Amino acid sequence: MTLLDAPRTAARGATTVRDLAAVLAAPATDEDESPASPEPTFDALRARLQTWLREWDTQRLPAFEQARSVAPAGDRPTSLRAAPTRTDGAVRLTASLYDPPSRGGDPLAWTRNWVTAVVLPTAPVDGRVFYRFRVGSRLVLDGRAETALVSTSVHVGVVPDAAAGSPFDVPGFATPTLRPLVGVTAREDVDAQAEQDIEGSIAVRAGESPVIGIVVGADIVFRDGWMRVHEGSGLWVGAADRGPTGSVEVRFAPDALLDLFGEAGV
Repeated sequence: MTLLDAPRTAARGATTVRDLAAVLAAPATDEDESPASPEPTFDALRARLQTWLREWDTQRLPAFEQARSVAPAGDRPTSLRAAPTRTDGAVRLTASLYDPPSRGGDPLAWTRNWVTAVVLPTAPVDGRVFYRFRVGSRLVLDGRAETALVSTSVHVGVVPDAAAGSPFDVPGFATPTLRPLVGVTAREDVDAQAEQDIEGSIAVRAGESPVIGIVVGADIVFRDGWMRVHEGSGLWVGAADRGPTGSVEVRFAPDALLDLFGEAGV
């Protein structure tokens, strides 16, 4: 039945035409002059949701600290150097290596790792914390050797609460999350660059403070010749979409919102 098919008899509580005319002709009251706040429209709700989806909170990273250094026996400390780190999310490398042909034996190997961790804001209710950041690496190399390979790596671990454990002990942390540059050969005027985004999420309970741990590293395998790692080489961590370095982006979604999306098939 449509409105055109509905009976003409007025429903209980309905206002007749005569009553409505009387109301419209009556003097205005204070209540009439202060209409109630309009109900939100769907377009307004959609605009707010789209804004929320676009916005991320930025969390600054502490400066990287050296975590591990492996070098050939008898190696000079100046062979592979790292500049003092700052709160810009970067590790800067230089190296000057020489291996005489008369040495013989297996290739020489160097490994350096740096670590940082950031504690995220406490969850107000049960929900899920989403995070994302970009990792970049650049190698400016020069050399001539039988073997001269440089690689960079990134390890990421996340735990739901600082009191629950260390992000560096999560299963699989020993395996790099990604390798920005792998086996770059040092030869004349090499300038290799790579960037990649890392994104994930973790379930949290009300009152928990998640922790993101990041370890970056550089590996060199070298034999019979010379090579240099020039200034401008290193790794960095920063916001996705080419945002500022030295930070990660996070956002929190309560379980109630995620359940609503699930029920709506979003």
